[in-house]
Amino acid sequence: MKKNSFSRGQTLIETLAALAIISIVITAIGISVTAALSNAKYNQFVTQATKFAQQGSERMTQIRDEDYNQFVNYNGTYCFSKNQTTISNPPQGSCSSPNVDNFIRSVVIQQGGCAANVARVTVTVAFTDGKCQASSYCHQQTVSTCLSTINPVQVP
Repeated sequence: MKKNSFSRGQTLIETLAALAIISIVITAIGISVTAALSNAKYNQFVTQATKFAQQGSERMTQIRDEDYNQFVNYNGTYCFSKNQTTISNPPQGSCSSPNVDNFIRSVVIQQGGCAANVARVTVTVAFTDGKCQASSYCHQQTVSTCLSTINPVQVP
């Protein structure tokens, strides 16, 4: 019996169509996995940045508690590195290089920013990932708090 040449051509077209569909599915899976990994990395950075911002805010409270008289003199933007326990005048103005692992942490102290004798302290942690332009820290997490500048316990 003679095979029909039409059925051989049809089989080739079906095979090519199946390969095209398989290629599309594999590409879609690859794109989905890559996007999921990118989002997971971004979420990890957000969590770390939030932790570093909260830690900076807690340290600023400690610095204030240790010396109310000195704290009232701080006003402006300060770079605040990972193991730093004090800040120094004058303020730096801006922070441009990583000072907490791969993050940039800065503290803005605004005397009277919340009320009289109450300073607004804003800790910002900036970070970069594959979504940012080269050398750009385009993401940030911020923690803001109000700290009294008057010592509630007066030393006699």
